[in-house]
Amino acid sequence: MQGAFMKKLLASLLVFSSLTCAGCFFQTEKQEDTRFMMDTIVTITTTGNNTDGLKAATNDAFQLFQTIANQTDPYTKQGPEDLYAVNQSAGQGPHKASPYLMDILSQVRPMGNRDLDLTLGPVIQVWNAHKETKTVPSEGEIAQALAKTGPEKYTVDTAANTVTLAPGTQLDLGAVAKGYAVEQAADLLSRDKRVKTALINAGGNIKVLGTKEDGSPWKIGVQDPRNPQKIIGTLAVKDGTAIATSGDYQRYYEVDGKRYHHILDPRTGWPAWHARSVTVVTRSAFWADYYSTLLFVLPEDQAMALVENNPNLEMLYVDLDGNTYLSSGLKDIYTPEK
Repeated sequence: MQGAFMKKLLASLLVFSSLTCAGCFFQTEKQEDTRFMMDTIVTITTTGNNTDGLKAATNDAFQLFQTIANQTDPYTKQGPEDLYAVNQSAGQGPHKASPYLMDILSQVRPMGNRDLDLTLGPVIQVWNAHKETKTVPSEGEIAQALAKTGPEKYTVDTAANTVTLAPGTQLDLGAVAKGYAVEQAADLLSRDKRVKTALINAGGNIKVLGTKEDGSPWKIGVQDPRNPQKIIGTLAVKDGTAIATSGDYQRYYEVDGKRYHHILDPRTGWPAWHARSVTVVTRSAFWADYYSTLLFVLPEDQAMALVENNPNLEMLYVDLDGNTYLSSGLKDIYTPEK
């Protein structure tokens, strides 16, 4: 895809970003770059004193983003230690893992949470095949694939930098990889003296850096999960805040009027049907991505209980009927749309 067609594609895809930002920048020099990476639109916007310096800083961030994308891609062979190679080694003993892949797995593996399972690759492959034909898998297909999943199906050896997968197990990092890339890119930009403020948006995985010239908070609009042209409210956040949204509207298909989306319940192998969208606010884009996926799988009361017991997490939960629930820490920074 090249030229005008690519520009139209980018423009149309940007409409579907989970979160939007308006009025974020007031400084003289501004650089904005948008690229298609990790199966989504990634936009990096920076401000500073020198346009050339901002372009170079932005390009450095995108190069890092691409490196992480390559190391975590389960479908394309990139190198001998990246995710594709690790998946190919299932059942063959320990396999060396690339640095960013190892970092992700070493942080998620100890969580051992059954409601977010990185071994869902076999089930995801079943759903991807049926999406192509607009059909629904059988209970047997799902059960057969689900038998190959579970936190116990892989181990991580941080000393040897290896991952061991059980036979048939396939890792898929779709629940965390974009957030991890956003956090790593944000860390790079935060240490770059050419950059005063930055906003990274990878398909709704957002991180804001710096303080605006007038001292006002960053204002992030939360998309209406049933109308991509509208927002349901606005979050006013400060430097270093990360926001991620998981929703049933981002990737889905319909059969006989029923929506089959991409966020699967690891316990059943079927799409989670509790929420329309879940937005998480915290400090790390990596953990915002992780928890937005995990909380989406849970009913509202269980999700809220988890959040209220974690002082580092806040959440906006929209259930299947369109009702909105806010965690206590968001009540002063969230303004619903009238």
